Amino acid sequence: MARSLERAVRFTGAGGALFNMTIFLVLVGGVAYYLSPWSPNPNELLITSFMANPYLNGLILFVLLVGIIYNFEQARTIGPAIRWVNAFRNSVDPSRTRLPRPPGLVGAMARILLDADERGGRLSQASARAILDSIGTRIDEGREFGRYAGNLLVFLGLLGTFWGLLQTVTDVSGVIASLGASSGDSDAGTAVSALINNLNEPLSGMNTAFSSSLFGLGGSLVLGFLDIQAGQAQNRFYSDLEDWISGISDNTTSLSGGAKASANLDAGADLSDTMAALHAAIKELNASNDRASSGVRQEIRDLGRLLLEGERPGGDDGTGRPMSRK
Repeated sequence: MARSLERAVRFTGAGGALFNMTIFLVLVGGVAYYLSPWSPNPNELLITSFMANPYLNGLILFVLLVGIIYNFEQARTIGPAIRWVNAFRNSVDPSRTRLPRPPGLVGAMARILLDADERGGRLSQASARAILDSIGTRIDEGREFGRYAGNLLVFLGLLGTFWGLLQTVTDVSGVIASLGASSGDSDAGTAVSALINNLNEPLSGMNTAFSSSLFGLGGSLVLGFLDIQAGQAQNRFYSDLEDWISGISDNTTSLSGGAKASANLDAGADLSDTMAALHAAIKELNASNDRASSGVRQEIRDLGRLLLEGERPGGDDGTGRPMSRK
C-alpha cells in the first residue's frame, strides 16, 4: 500500500476526553465532600438522604459506579485501536507477522487490511465502506449500555419517588384513622401530640421520594456528561480513520466514471450522426413517394381521359371529326 498518504493522517487519542472526564468527577466529588459531615462546614444532607432508603439509594449509587467505569472503558478502547493502526502503518515487514493482535474494535478492519496487503493492492471502495460500517456499528453498540445506565438511573429515581409517595399516602391515611379513634377518649392536647408523633412516618416516605430522585437524577447527569466525552473521542477516531482509509483506497470508481462519461460522449456523437443519416434517408424516401404518387395520379388521369374519349357519340377523336374505322 502507498505510504505517502498513510502518514498524512494523525490519529487523535482519548487523552483529552479522559482528562475532561476526570476533572468533572473531581468537581462532583468536591460537591459531595462539601455536603458531607467531613467537610470544614459539616453537613448531614447526603447522609440523611441516603439513610432514608439505603437499599434503593445504594442500588442507584452502584449503577452510577458501573456506568462511570464503563464510560471510561469506552474511551480507553480507542488507545489500543490507534496503536494497532500505527503499528500497521509503520510496519516494514511485508508479511506483517510482527503486528500485535488487533483489538475487538478494529478486528474486522485488520482482516480486510491484511487480505488486501497480501494481494499487493490497495483497498477497493467496497472494502473501505465495509471497514467504516464495521467500526461505526461497533462504536454504536458499545455506547448502548452507557445510555441504558443513564436511563436506568432516571427510572430508579422515579421509582423511589412513587414508592415514597405511596408510603406517604398510606401513612397519612393511618394517621387520620388513629386520630379519629383517639379523639373520643382524650383531650385536645393529647390528640395534637399524638398527631405530631404520627406524622413522622409520612415524612419518612417523603424523604424516600426526594432522596431517590436526588441520587437518580444526579447520577444520570454525571453519566450523561461522561457518555458525551467518550462519544466525542470515538467520533474523532472514526473521522481520522475515515481520512486514512480514503487515502489508501483506490479511486477506480472516479476513473471508471470518467471513462464512462467519455464513452457516453462518443456514443452520443455516433447517435447524432446516425439520426442525421436516418433523417436524410426518410426525407429521400418521402420525396420518392411523392414522385411515385405524382406518376400514378398522372397515369390515372390519362386512363380516365382515354375512357371518356371512347364513350363520346360518333366516336370522334375530340376534334369534331369522325374517327376512321377499319
